[in-house]
Amino acid sequence: MTRYRFDIVRDKHVIDPTGHPVDDRAQALAVAKRLAIDLAETRQEYLGKGYFVAVVDEDGGEVHRESIDSAEKSG
Repeated sequence: MTRYRFDIVRDKHVIDPTGHPVDDRAQALAVAKRLAIDLAETRQEYLGKGYFVAVVDEDGGEVHRESIDSAEKSG
């Protein structure tokens, strides 16, 4: 099982230092989408400011970005 980190990003990273084990990249992208939707619903101060959830793999490479603003619109 691969471990991915889900960072909330704007100008700086807010890092989840432990990450979350998931089966594969597809599951990591689904987790990022759900997190972005949850943040859009519960953290109104993030909306309209360019925040996104970055999916970071075990090697430290960013593999996906999920916009919190887009999640709020498609929710």
